[in-house]
Amino acid sequence: MAKLQNSLLKNPYGQSAVEYILLLAVLSSIGYAFFNNPKFKSFFGSNSTYFTSLKQGMAYSYRYGRELKRDTDYESAMSFEYNTNQHDTYFDATTGKSRFFTGIEEYGR
Repeated sequence: MAKLQNSLLKNPYGQSAVEYILLLAVLSSIGYAFFNNPKFKSFFGSNSTYFTSLKQGMAYSYRYGRELKRDTDYESAMSFEYNTNQHDTYFDATTGKSRFFTGIEEYGR
């Protein structure tokens, strides 16, 4: 057994195998430390802040055809009365104009 171990360690193939095993151990420990970092988990985890804001922005733009402004609260932006002209699809509060247009005169009957 001792002769087998000595011949394997003195062989260049055995040295390469040991180096690859050590390299794999180092890369595994770096990966484990990186993926278990709390900042990484808060960014990419199940309740990540990045993907939550991305989801909310996509839902808002799909529903209203406009981009969600970052200073706007998502809950208040998604809940308003549709029977007024104050929703984002119809009225732009920053410019004070509607996104739609009408004729100047009433259409004939």
